[in-house]
Amino acid sequence: MEGDGEMKPLLSIGMIFKNEIRCLERCMKSLQPLRDAVPCELVMADTGSDDGSREVAAQYADILFDFPWINDFAAARNAVIDRCSGEWYLSIDADEWLDDDIFQLVRFLTHRERWQRPLCGVMLRNYYTPELDGESNDFLAIRMALLSTGARYTGAIHELWDLPSPVCALEHTLLHHDGYVDLSEDWSKKKHERNMALLRKKLEENPENLKTLLQCIESSKGESGYEGYIRQAVAVLKKEPKDMGYYGPPIFRYAVLHAAGYHLPELEEWTDWAVERFPDSPYINIDVAYVRFVNYAEDKNYTGAIQQGELYLRTLEDYHAGRIDFAALVFGSFVMATQSREEGARAILADAYFQEGQRQKARDMLLSIDRNRMKPAVVRNYMRVLLNLQAQGGDDMSWVMLEIWERAAAPDAKDRLLRDTVVAEASTAFSTESRKTEEENGFAHAYTIFLPLAGRCGLGTAAAILESGDRAEIERLLRTVDDWGELPIAALERALLAGAAFPLPDRPLKLEEMDGLSARLAQSGEHLTEFLDKAVRTMDEEPQTLAWARGLALAALRSQDWEAGGDGMNVIKAFAAVERAFLPQYYAPAMLCGETVCLLPPIHRFGWYCVQAFAALDAGDKTGYVRLLREGLESCVEAKPVVEFLLRQLEESQKAQAVPELLQLAEQVRMLLAQYPENDPAVVALKQSAAYQKVAHLIEGPEPGVFGGGAQ
Repeated sequence: MEGDGEMKPLLSIGMIFKNEIRCLERCMKSLQPLRDAVPCELVMADTGSDDGSREVAAQYADILFDFPWINDFAAARNAVIDRCSGEWYLSIDADEWLDDDIFQLVRFLTHRERWQRPLCGVMLRNYYTPELDGESNDFLAIRMALLSTGARYTGAIHELWDLPSPVCALEHTLLHHDGYVDLSEDWSKKKHERNMALLRKKLEENPENLKTLLQCIESSKGESGYEGYIRQAVAVLKKEPKDMGYYGPPIFRYAVLHAAGYHLPELEEWTDWAVERFPDSPYINIDVAYVRFVNYAEDKNYTGAIQQGELYLRTLEDYHAGRIDFAALVFGSFVMATQSREEGARAILADAYFQEGQRQKARDMLLSIDRNRMKPAVVRNYMRVLLNLQAQGGDDMSWVMLEIWERAAAPDAKDRLLRDTVVAEASTAFSTESRKTEEENGFAHAYTIFLPLAGRCGLGTAAAILESGDRAEIERLLRTVDDWGELPIAALERALLAGAAFPLPDRPLKLEEMDGLSARLAQSGEHLTEFLDKAVRTMDEEPQTLAWARGLALAALRSQDWEAGGDGMNVIKAFAAVERAFLPQYYAPAMLCGETVCLLPPIHRFGWYCVQAFAALDAGDKTGYVRLLREGLESCVEAKPVVEFLLRQLEESQKAQAVPELLQLAEQVRMLLAQYPENDPAVVALKQSAAYQKVAHLIEGPEPGVFGGGAQ
């Protein structure tokens, strides 16, 4: 006992523990300022430790005793209470620790107000990640009781005081709890099985006990029986029992959250019932309002979204300011009250305001979000609204973007996820469609929000390129690019259309960088063949220009619609021209012959055969042309659409060049063949005749069986 040895303790602190060596001493040390401030005693029960926890407890406890575990938490806690002599009792667990700010608790214990109510709650903050400044949830835990009332715990699991309300809430007295962090799967499973066995036994004894049903719901989340407990509890509540107002709000918030998550048909019914019966409950006005808010926003019912979003945020504000009845929080924390949920809601609400034309409200709501703590999921919605405000809001929001980028690109950033999210969401601002829409409506370009970042990142450099009409300035900006994958492809298109040299002579690119840029140019699709044509005309033996032409040619080959045809012949001829120049530079001469070409990658094998095929065609050897294309197809199956296209082109060319007499003869032969089975002797004889050979290519195509066998 602290202080005067004869002084009766004002506060008895009680604990049951078993094998808590990880955290026990942390808890003990956190209690010392309180023990120094008011007369306290610390009473501890060991329920079977074998990891050294008892020895640690002996250094701090005023009373330490053993209590054999009998699967009953209330019995263990009551055994501790039986040994306490203080006026007030405070229950604490080993994986908790008392916050440094004990002013409110000390004042409560040393003033007459402590006698006004028999029970008292403190705020319990549950952490879910090892970084204790990460996700957490707060709720009012009824941990203190006036011992002169004869207060006892009841319940083998999720034990509660046997005293009724009212409860005094110490909303500024905080217990931290990290017992949910890094739990081993085996330990969690054992704890869960123990808890559920006790709860099922209680429920069998009284199937309509709302307290037990609520505890079953809380303990079975993620299990197959979870929905069954919810439905059982809702059925009891529909009978409107006398304790409905006490247990109804927390049960219905779980019901609505589950119905929303699994798209149950009862969602609307349960939501309406909860809102109608418990309009003032913070569980309804936070957790249920959040569900309604998100659903309205997804359905583009922005009026409804604004109403529910404002209710959600207003109730959260009252909660944080201590303006709600904290006694209503005895059944756990608000599920949707985490910082990331609140920030996400602000971003969604800002979008709803914007969609409803309330741009100043959208701006104010967006700026109310703490940009230094935003999670990537929040950034996605935030960026959409921010870009819309830049284009249509009438204010330059680039200073906000600058702050976000400085955090995302900071050297000590934990990972690239935030940066990658910003880059991904920014892509819409640079798209041709978005820029065209903005111009048609007289809006500013959303991408201008990145202008302060010119030369510092790809987004800023792209914005500056799109704003520039000077080729020299564009080339200077291109020289600042460090990560080509981060540069919006619209900027490179703009640079190439402006005649900028690319690749820059003094800024060589890696092959994979060129291929990546080429593939992205192909996806945008608008100017690829134009860029390819220029690259082929200007390529020389300089490796960079040759590799760039190669990248564009491969991208064009893979993105071309060969069924539609279009400018397919120009693409394949450009590809062959590039391969003719590229292959001798890239591979040893010994690799570029019929016997060893099989050792090349498939696309270059096909390229080699294309070069040979076009050479044969130029020499007038159509048979050799077809044969080489067939061999090229056999060496690269993915080239099948290209070969089919080339053979169709050859067939059409042959038909166009055929004299009218041959076309007429071919049509007569085709009609004659149609009258007989294919294996008829007369058909076989006809196909062997000299007349048939003259028109065979007009009937059968360039060569029978080109796509047979292994070519498939």
